[in-house]
Amino acid sequence: MQDSKKNVQSNRRAEIVAIATETFLENGYAGTSMAQLAKACDIQKASFYHHFPSKDALFITCVNEGYADAVNGLIEIRADESLTDWQKIERAIHNLYASIVTSPTGRLSPLIAEVSRTLPGVANAFHKDYITHQRAALEAIVSDGVTNGAFKAQDFDVFHHIVIGPIVTLSLSREMFAKVADLEAHFPVEKLKRGHLDIILRELEI
Repeated sequence: MQDSKKNVQSNRRAEIVAIATETFLENGYAGTSMAQLAKACDIQKASFYHHFPSKDALFITCVNEGYADAVNGLIEIRADESLTDWQKIERAIHNLYASIVTSPTGRLSPLIAEVSRTLPGVANAFHKDYITHQRAALEAIVSDGVTNGAFKAQDFDVFHHIVIGPIVTLSLSREMFAKVADLEAHFPVEKLKRGHLDIILRELEI
């Protein structure tokens, strides 16, 4: 009975985070109030505070829990012994594009940049709970490839920027011009991902 209650609470919390993410995307951070969030989630505002003490806390949760699956995916890719080092890095890049560019959480990128300027807690939490783990998981995949003799040794500060910089730029660009007609023609994700992946693979070649 207790486990069933916990599952219901966990599912409800996940539902709130998903709805809140969409609400932030639709209205922006400043344009979203706790009252709006409570209404969207069909919860009384007073009860809403039992789930999340503040809008900041909810926003941080939307960001970090949304990216948690992406980090876990990178860890699983590294652990998959059926994959070659080259296949692992390719899958890692697909993972990053999916999480940063096309997922609902990834589409929060402009809001993360905006909010972090005035709420350092958001930036600190994002870095500690996502960026640090994402970088460690990616570095582990590359380091394994270097150890196995498949990849050329890398200055990972530079390599991480080579990987992440274009992905974040694409995410921000697509959200800045989200209402522009023919968005895919201007920012074709699959085409740009293939070109970016070619650059990364050439950089790793011995």
